[in-house]
Amino acid sequence: MEIAIDDIGNLLRDFYAAYGMTDEGPPAGLNVSALIGNDSVSSQESNLLSTALSDPILRRQFQACRRILDDLANRLTGEELLREISAFSLTSDRQFEELSSGVFWFALATSLDRRDGGIPKTPFDKQLDLPLPVKVRMTVQGSLVLRLYVALVYMREGTLTELIGEGARDGNPCCGQVRKLLNSDYVRRIRNALSHGSFSSCIAGIAFRDDYGVLVATPGFMNWLSTWLMLIQLQVLAASAKH
Repeated sequence: MEIAIDDIGNLLRDFYAAYGMTDEGPPAGLNVSALIGNDSVSSQESNLLSTALSDPILRRQFQACRRILDDLANRLTGEELLREISAFSLTSDRQFEELSSGVFWFALATSLDRRDGGIPKTPFDKQLDLPLPVKVRMTVQGSLVLRLYVALVYMREGTLTELIGEGARDGNPCCGQVRKLLNSDYVRRIRNALSHGSFSSCIAGIAFRDDYGVLVATPGFMNWLSTWLMLIQLQVLAASAKH
């Protein structure tokens, strides 16, 4: 039976418009419900997205995080952070090793998201014929989880945060914005869920659970966040290597 009303597609388009990136999600005119069937998406997953759309606090947290990222996107394309961090010296080889290990692990996690003709590749492709949604969860979302874990949990309390904190206390604007990003409510909720293992895959991305409810982050936004977190780490490492 033909499905005329696209409840799933409309919900996804509304969600990505509110919490995703430009052109992320199903395009207008594509009937997602007819394509995958209404029964393919559980009521629990639909409720997650509907709840997020009606949550004014989550919207404000997301928008605040996005404004900080927009500002940092302009600052990090230059050498502002490099100059600010270059004023500080590392006190031990351990600190440099911690920074370089974080950058290496982050890059390694990024490399896990590999494609063949646009289709994600998994370590099990030669043994199993996996459905496309499973491939996406294993590679795209798996890589994002590992990248965010390294950037927000492993690097959070270490040398990077100490250097950024010193720069922010000295009134350096780029360091101040980086600190605001790392301490923003939206990022903090993702970090807490990652540190406690309270997250799972869903139709629109990854659902992070904490004491305040559920935050669903889209792959596009998580990739954008991860890109700038990686650049922050690289610039701090480069500035530290000069000493």
